[in-house]
Amino acid sequence: MRSPLRELAAAQHGAFSTAQALLCYSPGEIKARLAGGQWVSVFAGSHRLARADPTARLRTAAAGLSLGREVPACLHTAAELHGFGVLIDPVTHVAVPGTTPFLHRSDLWPHQLVLSEGDLTRLRCGTVATTAERTAVDLARTLPRLDALPVLDAALAAGVCTQEALASEASRHTGLRGVRQARELVALACAGPDSPPESRLRLLCHDAKLPPPTVQLLVTDGRARRWIDLGWEDAMVGLEYDGEVHDGPDRRRGDRRRHNWFQDIGWTMFYATDVDVYGDPTPLLAKVDAALARRSRAKGRSA
Repeated sequence: MRSPLRELAAAQHGAFSTAQALLCYSPGEIKARLAGGQWVSVFAGSHRLARADPTARLRTAAAGLSLGREVPACLHTAAELHGFGVLIDPVTHVAVPGTTPFLHRSDLWPHQLVLSEGDLTRLRCGTVATTAERTAVDLARTLPRLDALPVLDAALAAGVCTQEALASEASRHTGLRGVRQARELVALACAGPDSPPESRLRLLCHDAKLPPPTVQLLVTDGRARRWIDLGWEDAMVGLEYDGEVHDGPDRRRGDRRRHNWFQDIGWTMFYATDVDVYGDPTPLLAKVDAALARRSRAKGRSA
């Protein structure tokens, strides 16, 4: 890439505009590089080198070039920048003034948000985004409940928010759509779950009115140590999410050994699949509830 375009792109996290490219390339050369795959269009009027990783920083910079002004990242894109972008979203989300008409595109959504100066932060990388607290609460208000709690859990786990700061931010959103949901879920959020499915499973347990489980409960027999996604230590009942991402013979053998280990030391284990989490969790949670009641009664009789 020729100078000065190289310097401009480096200052913009790898993004550059057509107008900037015209500083040292002819229209024909630009067209040839795009057609040959050396350059890739990001949004209308903005590009990147094919080898450049389309990070949230690059995409936010490219959005600003495409829209003609610097724009702050918001929602999923801001969450990615802050380190808690646990939900996959191919769209780049940016905030624009409420009076500025912009059309949503398939890959770029300008959101007309009412933002105060305190709602924005310039990150170390130089990109402007909504603050971590504002980002988390915006998502907690607008996402379905099963997706909102994983975002809040991840924000706490990333260390960029505290529960107190999230509660304070949620109080600023009084009267906005979804704020009641946000307040409820902020109170439930914790930094323990290892993945969004675990957060969703914990929410389903809450909705089923099961006793609150311990997240990532450590269990030991004096020699080995294992962690359970959700565990009720007194009743010795555990509940885990059984994903299929790394399924295979070695994984299945390891899972069987793990299950037998828990069984040998007296634990009753249950496993939720995607069908349970995203379909009807009632049958599985009813079994967990029955096991908790049964084992609690048995423990009471033996005490």
